[in-house]
Amino acid sequence: MRRIGIVGAGQAGLVLGIGLRQLGYDVTVFAERSAQDVRAGRLISNQCLFAPALERERELGINFWDADAPPVREVAFAAAGEGAEPAIAWRVGLDRPAQSVDQRVKVSDWMGEFDRLGGELRIRRVGPDELDECAREFELLVVAAGRGPQFDSLFPRDDERSTYREPQRAIGIFYVAGKIDAVPGLTFGMSHVGEFFLLPVLSVHGSVHGLGFFGVPGGPMDVWDGVADVEQHYETARKLLRAHYPWQAALLDEARPVASADLLHGRITPVVRRPVGTLPSGRKVLAMGDTAVTNDPIGGQGANMAARAARAYQEAIVERGDRPFDEEFMHDAFARYWQHARPATRFNNDLLAPPPEHVLATLDTAQHVPEVAHRFAHLFENPADYEGWLGDPEAAMQYLRATGLR
Repeated sequence: MRRIGIVGAGQAGLVLGIGLRQLGYDVTVFAERSAQDVRAGRLISNQCLFAPALERERELGINFWDADAPPVREVAFAAAGEGAEPAIAWRVGLDRPAQSVDQRVKVSDWMGEFDRLGGELRIRRVGPDELDECAREFELLVVAAGRGPQFDSLFPRDDERSTYREPQRAIGIFYVAGKIDAVPGLTFGMSHVGEFFLLPVLSVHGSVHGLGFFGVPGGPMDVWDGVADVEQHYETARKLLRAHYPWQAALLDEARPVASADLLHGRITPVVRRPVGTLPSGRKVLAMGDTAVTNDPIGGQGANMAARAARAYQEAIVERGDRPFDEEFMHDAFARYWQHARPATRFNNDLLAPPPEHVLATLDTAQHVPEVAHRFAHLFENPADYEGWLGDPEAAMQYLRATGLR
């Protein structure tokens, strides 16, 4: 069977690798750390997987945490106003529960499963200078090594598809445990200076909550650069809640940080890259996951799009049969994925901009019309509806007028 190499052992790379191994492909995955080191390491990311991505895991039989992960059954939204109470507030159930599992748990367990299936796992860092050496071994080399500048020259920015050139949020995320007064699902708060989220998570320490803040750069929520440890992070988080989300001021009163390694600070530049890279030898390599399309985590699309990419690339590989994995194949594989990634990227990028009038009107109407709240909440599960609805001011206002409240 055909030999395929995957650089990167994250959501995209391992789901693709496991899926291909189950079909008998000869697959090698390059991982920077062992499963044990991943599980014992620092927090990698925080994500919420919605039903389509979870369905893919269940199809492959790698949904190892369904019995233990707290289900995300609702979405609660609130927007800050002039006083202590939110100006807009609503909550709505999801048709199918979502789920958040610590990436340290998922990656380490999936590395074990990939090994059990007979895949080859090589623990080594592969940078741009090492790709040519790797590419000689395989008929197809996929680079799913995450975001970052290391592959900027190999996979340059696609100016037509990339909206931003700088990070749009200062991000601070950590895990807390204890009594949390929140809905059994995703809580999302918005103000003119940034956003916050709260989410139940199955972590390496058991059931916890992930709490994240997204601050507009240069604003009063851009506060993480000088935060050195988890206790300082905790106190900073409490101050942000009191100052910008006062209805959530007591959220952390009976909760504490879980561990010193369970926090993240950073800034991410959203970017879409050209998916086919040319190595010094002339060999071609294909980008996948965050290496191809990097979104700010504000819209919760990263891990969900990684699962979409793994499915799209696997389908393209299988359909290719015995024909070469040439440049045409690589562009076609990415185009198959971009059909899903395009509306998700547009949705995510628009969330980073100040909300226009038709979006504010939609969020306000959602307080009174459950159908509107339901439709908005399910954009996170599947943004395919976005461009023809909230991405179009006229269509959005026409929809609201049809509800009878505008």
